[in-house]
Amino acid sequence: MVDSSSGTQSSISAVIPVYSGDSPRQFDMAIKSLAEQTYVPDELLIIQDGPVGKAIETVIRHWKMVYPGQFRTHTIETNQGLGNALRVGVVESSHDLIARMDSDDIAVTDRIERQRAFLQSNPEIDIVGGYLAEFADDPASPYAVRQVPETHEAIERLARFRSPMNHATVLFRRAAVLSAGNYRSVEHMEDYDLWVRMLQANKRFANIPEVLLKMRAGTAMYSRRRGLSYLRREIEQQIDWYEQGFINSPRLCFNLCTRVGIKCVPPVLQRRVYQRYRQETPA
Repeated sequence: MVDSSSGTQSSISAVIPVYSGDSPRQFDMAIKSLAEQTYVPDELLIIQDGPVGKAIETVIRHWKMVYPGQFRTHTIETNQGLGNALRVGVVESSHDLIARMDSDDIAVTDRIERQRAFLQSNPEIDIVGGYLAEFADDPASPYAVRQVPETHEAIERLARFRSPMNHATVLFRRAAVLSAGNYRSVEHMEDYDLWVRMLQANKRFANIPEVLLKMRAGTAMYSRRRGLSYLRREIEQQIDWYEQGFINSPRLCFNLCTRVGIKCVPPVLQRRVYQRYRQETPA
């Protein structure tokens, strides 16, 4: 591992929330992918969302030994969900730039270096993401690539229909997220909620049109996007955005109709629909 610390300017905190339901093996692989970056984050901050169990604690102790001075944990006493864990992660981060990542994802080797260089070259941009590759079991055998628009203008247009960023790929300026209100405990939509508030606060977005992350997906992921609670949250969010003036009435009607329909189909078909309108392409 290379110590990439070079002062506070453009230094990076990578934030990974973890909870008891996460896989220790996958969690270990996620951290390893950050430890092997061409630019290793200056801080790796693990947010323990409630008690995590002995196996995950063993992974954390291991990386504390091999990541001296850079690996840090913050514990939330009781599990309060992803939105709160991310909010705490932003507040607790030590550096100006924050990289997001989930506990079961795998970062492409040069992800951090490329995104850091992009923000250094584009000081007007507040958040940058990129494409991600979806895989079921083997990270070396992705089955689809989830594409997102590259420019701020295209991102802003897409945001009125669906989330325009691949959440786990983003690197953002801490000050920009805090000034927009930080993450909130918005069940199932923590990221989308934040992106809209950042757009409303005139923050600038971009995506790098290349794969930066490999994400575990499959039918189980789409199954989690079903149910009344998920559907209710989406309906409430769309109505909120209409009342705020972010979307107009035709867009509200279109969004509600499409979301209700998608949530009512079987997971296998739901996956095909998502792949179509999210611009996923075969890997």
